[in-house]
Amino acid sequence: MDFWDRLDAVRAEWDVLAHPFYQRWSRGELLRDELATYSGQYRHAVTGLARGSAAAAAAADGDLHEHLEEHAAEEAEHVELWDRFLDAAGGDRSASQLPETLRCAESWAGEGRSPDEALAALYAIESAQPAIAEIKRDGLVELYGFEPGPATEYFDVHATRDREHAAAHRAMLERRLGGVDQDRLVEAARDVLAANWALLDGVDRSGR
Repeated sequence: MDFWDRLDAVRAEWDVLAHPFYQRWSRGELLRDELATYSGQYRHAVTGLARGSAAAAAAADGDLHEHLEEHAAEEAEHVELWDRFLDAAGGDRSASQLPETLRCAESWAGEGRSPDEALAALYAIESAQPAIAEIKRDGLVELYGFEPGPATEYFDVHATRDREHAAAHRAMLERRLGGVDQDRLVEAARDVLAANWALLDGVDRSGR
């Protein structure tokens, strides 16, 4: 099994669209308070990803530094997009982190990862985001009465832009695979995806 097959297996194992919370989201079963809680908790993951991207860029050099620096700037801008959804959902920008949220935020911030491991983690997160963003956006509009616009802009952007991000990350990874420990890259991907699942576990339990 080559590296990409291994990574695809990890992605399938931790496909958050199969998580009960997102399943309930897609069936229109979430209470408004649950969406508000989710928006405040997931904000910590969004800011963690922005911090992780910036830290990885600072530690990298050459073309990887340029790639990650550009990506970090964009992720920092996406926090404001998330906050537009959070405000529409009635969430709290300063919500205390649930333990599972803390795990996700720390994983996505990626302290101690090498730049190559951070790149693999970013690929794992962002290659899944377009499908997730489309389902969440459609649910918000069709099932929960959100108006398209500022409240859905984060999901609109990620439904398209993360396809480009994932493709760019993959191309960069492909060029670097020969000189890195591929096991560590796979584990970095597994860690961020499992942490996202854990965040949803925490939010799901808190709303029941």
